[in-house]
Amino acid sequence: MAIASAQLSLDLSQPINHHEKLHRAAHGTVLYWEALKDDHRWTKIQPGDPVEKLIAGFSGGADTYLTVNEFYGWRHVRQLKSLRACYVDVDGTDNLDEALDALRTARLPVPSFVVFSGRGMHLYWILQPTPASAIPVWQRIQDTLVRALASIKADPAARDCVRVLRLVGTTNSKNGQEVRGVVLTDAVWTLHELADEVLGAREAKRGKVYDLAAAGARKGRSNKNKKWAGTIYGWWYLVYRDLVAISDYHWFGGVPPGYRDRVLFIMSVALSWYTHPDTLYDEILATAKSYTPSLEEREIAKTMAPVLKRAEMHAAGERLAYNGKLYDPRYNYSAEGLREYLADIIPAELHNQLRALAPAEVILQRKKERDAGRDRVAEGRYKQSRADYLQAAENKMVSARLLKAQGKTAKEIAEELGVSRMTVSRYLQEEV
Repeated sequence: MAIASAQLSLDLSQPINHHEKLHRAAHGTVLYWEALKDDHRWTKIQPGDPVEKLIAGFSGGADTYLTVNEFYGWRHVRQLKSLRACYVDVDGTDNLDEALDALRTARLPVPSFVVFSGRGMHLYWILQPTPASAIPVWQRIQDTLVRALASIKADPAARDCVRVLRLVGTTNSKNGQEVRGVVLTDAVWTLHELADEVLGAREAKRGKVYDLAAAGARKGRSNKNKKWAGTIYGWWYLVYRDLVAISDYHWFGGVPPGYRDRVLFIMSVALSWYTHPDTLYDEILATAKSYTPSLEEREIAKTMAPVLKRAEMHAAGERLAYNGKLYDPRYNYSAEGLREYLADIIPAELHNQLRALAPAEVILQRKKERDAGRDRVAEGRYKQSRADYLQAAENKMVSARLLKAQGKTAKEIAEELGVSRMTVSRYLQEEV
């Protein structure tokens, strides 16, 4: 597996060590929460702040937490700026060997470090700073890791990007235990690398892992046709982004009356796929107020009540039965249904900008243009004349012999020229 070693101290006993593992190259706001303070105090750490000075007072304190990821000012999904780690919160056991055995059985990578929270443990896979637009893939990785550790009581609700986890160097007031950390691999992953290890290697030349249609079997699994789970996250992320664009378009005066509840409801549905029920209400309340300030809180609560109920069912591990099958209880709608539901407030000026809610004919035209572009590229590959081909081959043969004269091995020559070692052998054997 391709990983980069984090050039940090292996010490993980103080708050500053924990902070630096996750947020050393800070891009956004890191939030700390002191749960036992009278005002449930929050501290914001911004890029350029004197981190050690600001968090020095947390050492030895009780029930203090930090955000796993970074934000634009506050811990809302819509304000997510940088993904910094994938994590699993294991409740009720601190047996690290059990966790590592479960990961080994599932053929999943060892965490970068572990934090023993006093009543369980938090496993972290550190990421290079990753933009918020990658959250669909990040969410699929989260779900896969949590499922793999379900046998040792991984918390199924702890999988959202706004999560706060206990801070190393503090104490758990429930039993007085110190929160301590242990570095395991100290690996820092790109999201591509971690996705390949957790979700399965991408097919050759299929593009980036952020391709939401990408699918592939996890390496080593017997079912080679098993697709990457969770593409629903990509869909709802695109819907949410489109709704933000539509709301921005109607900024002056807000979304037209009669459609505010519709936009609010679908936004709530989209966010329910990324946000735990504990924070979903605050998330959608803040979003609604930013676009339609005149909406009263009771109206917002009424609109999102059914969405919240279904999100709570999902968090509790419940499923809905339909036609003899069990389904995720969170709402899900087709693109066609959403476009029809919101058609009157989707202006033509946005059609080319929208990804999920653009009219079907616009999306179809985009596909035709992409396919035509691929066809042109493919056609160009085969328009090379026979003479050009022979000349290119002869140039490579000459280059191979020159490299051989310089003392290069056949392997090194093959890598430099982009050909096989067998081809290099043929080049070196042929007469000029």
